[in-house]
Amino acid sequence: MKPRRLPAFLLFFAIALGLQWLGGAYRSEFGGHPDEAAHYVTGLVVRDFLVSPAAWAHPKAFADEYYRHYPKIGLGVWPPFFYLVQSAWTLLFTPARASVLALMAALAASLALVFYNTLRERFGVAALAGAVALLALPLVQSYDSMVMAEMLSALLLFGAAVFFGKFLDGEKTRDSLGFAFCATFAILTKGTGLALALVPPLAILFTQKFGVLKNRRLWIAAAIVLVLAGPWTFATRNLGKGGWIEPNPSWHFTREALGYYVKKLMLGTTPAAAFFAVTGAVFVFRKKEEPRGLWASLAALVIGVWIFQSIAPVGLEARHLISALPAVMAFAVAGAVALGKLAPGTLEKRGAAWAVVGFAIITALNFYSHPKKQAAGFGPVAAQLLADPAGRDAIFLVSSDATGEGMFIAEVAMRDAKRPGHVAQRASKAFTPDLGKAANWSGAKYQPRFADDAAMLRFLLDGDGGKNRIDFLVTDDSVPERNRVAHHDQLRRVIDANPQHFALVATSPLVRNGVTQPTPVRAYRIMRE
Repeated sequence: MKPRRLPAFLLFFAIALGLQWLGGAYRSEFGGHPDEAAHYVTGLVVRDFLVSPAAWAHPKAFADEYYRHYPKIGLGVWPPFFYLVQSAWTLLFTPARASVLALMAALAASLALVFYNTLRERFGVAALAGAVALLALPLVQSYDSMVMAEMLSALLLFGAAVFFGKFLDGEKTRDSLGFAFCATFAILTKGTGLALALVPPLAILFTQKFGVLKNRRLWIAAAIVLVLAGPWTFATRNLGKGGWIEPNPSWHFTREALGYYVKKLMLGTTPAAAFFAVTGAVFVFRKKEEPRGLWASLAALVIGVWIFQSIAPVGLEARHLISALPAVMAFAVAGAVALGKLAPGTLEKRGAAWAVVGFAIITALNFYSHPKKQAAGFGPVAAQLLADPAGRDAIFLVSSDATGEGMFIAEVAMRDAKRPGHVAQRASKAFTPDLGKAANWSGAKYQPRFADDAAMLRFLLDGDGGKNRIDFLVTDDSVPERNRVAHHDQLRRVIDANPQHFALVATSPLVRNGVTQPTPVRAYRIMRE
């Protein structure tokens, strides 16, 4: 990192850490999103595999055994690069909660630094204000506070778009290679990376620089991406559909998604910044501002992400747009400066100052209304069970929704003195007809396993034919109605009707989305005599 960039990075890093602290990330467990715990545990399995040379010859066996202990792993459903980054960080530091959150802050700071460095020469202090405003956007704040792939994905997609824009302007080898490697790692981080396939054709169309199609550097870059990212993407193409809400793309989904993501993109950048961005886009393209390739590539990134997320039926979530936010904010900087130059009684060179004022107001409002991450309750129970001598070789079964089960499993994995150590099973998997394996990765085809309460009690007492007998049961009776399935109520009936078999050993208040739930997390020792 060049010396002049270090102060900017440290500023952005401090802001990201501060926003995490204000949002409660360090007091919360890995329950900010249903996928957060799985991202954390998947990072752990990669880390622990790398430090276990004896397992290198049998990676699948290691992963299968790890999954038996901590069944919240998504490698294959998600690409590997985020977990390699997470592993490198936790090998240098530690896999503790504060450490991995610091990694997320570092990724957010890196994104802000690339943003600032891209716009600094043209917009000066307004670029700095825009970078701070980018960090303060509610979506960025939220996912800066979670162990999720969004920050790394946004960094790589924005970097790829910047490199391609520079390539269009100068057709230099270093820029084509920069695009190739950023695109490769973006695709190997998150499915959204595939949206970059739309950036070159759209950017070339916007600039009308069709002559670049004859430049072999463009095709070398494409070949690099195909060779490095293609094999994994092809090999896991069916696993990746595990997170889809529909089996295949459909016009039904796309029709709804197109409007949804336009609305969320406007709200995600805040209305004021969105207005600046629209103004900036009009200004740079009407005036044919240089560098043309950069602006065309950034516009192509926004449109590419919008189109891709409207086709891939991964669900309607605003987080899928985070990769487009830096490009939108770049146009917002251009628009704010352009409007600042039009302010009555000012000199043209003072446009940046007025832009700083505008972004300062936007940032202050977002700081004031910063999102909270408040999900807790399973950690204290996990700590108490792990400290119990009777639980040294115990099997735990946790019953909650996907978020709650993940929170408990992540807490066990994080706290285990040696991994893989304890076995933590999920009721959403164990209480299904296929003996613990859901019909698909997301469990969308869930069906109750037990015909009556007596059958569930026999399973809890005896396991599967005497094998894998459960020692401790962890329950969450506050599962939201939209996430409740048959076994939640059935399990409570079984416990209440058979108190002689369930000894309460730990409780902890449960917090979901900042609201303390009416019932706590409870842990029971299963009594068989």
